[in-house]
Amino acid sequence: MPMTWIKSILVVEDDADIAKLVRMHLENEGYETTHAEDGREAIQLYDQGNFDLVLLDLMLPHVNGMDVCRHIRTDDRYVPVIMLTAKGEDANKVAGLEIGADDYITKPFSVIELVARVKAMGRRVEMLGRLDDEPGEKVLACEDLEIHIDKRIVTRGGEDLKLTQKEFEIIKILAMTPGRPYSRRTLCERAGVESFDGTDRTIDTHIKRLRAKIEPDRNRPTFVMTVWGFGYKFTDKFC
Repeated sequence: MPMTWIKSILVVEDDADIAKLVRMHLENEGYETTHAEDGREAIQLYDQGNFDLVLLDLMLPHVNGMDVCRHIRTDDRYVPVIMLTAKGEDANKVAGLEIGADDYITKPFSVIELVARVKAMGRRVEMLGRLDDEPGEKVLACEDLEIHIDKRIVTRGGEDLKLTQKEFEIIKILAMTPGRPYSRRTLCERAGVESFDGTDRTIDTHIKRLRAKIEPDRNRPTFVMTVWGFGYKFTDKFC
């Protein structure tokens, strides 16, 4: 992944008024935007362009947003995708995140919030690029919490928190994409957590133990946040 700020954004939205409003606010912030009115046009523009981010409505004519996201994820180059979903489309949110979307925002949404999400995604992309490009030990830092990728240890205030291998995998996955929500199932699969009760809720036990070690107050977590009805994410508010 190149170490760069997000500059060029593909806005995929069939509602002309919403697309115009979103583009106006993004361009006021200095972003370059291109508009696709349907899924077919989105795929064509994506293949012809060099975009740094895709804002993707799921309900589109001709080709739906899920298929557009799948197409984007066949590209060797990583391009973040923020889904635009209607209120109550919880199943679509889960499905979209499972196939490779990075974040979602629910309609009706505040354009100010949307711009904030785009900026947060830019910080995330730059952090990952810096992690890939810089020589030496790779460390993710958030306040006094440090995740040492190569050493596979996590410290807070310089003290080794003695995480288990599963706990380390979970915090690494979450912290490498701060703000990106992960479903319980995805965390189980990526961290190699086996279910002991036949459900995805097994991950909750690991999160509880992880929080007891990394959080200053396990009852008021500031690092590993709950996404209600879905899963977990790492905070992006102060990293």
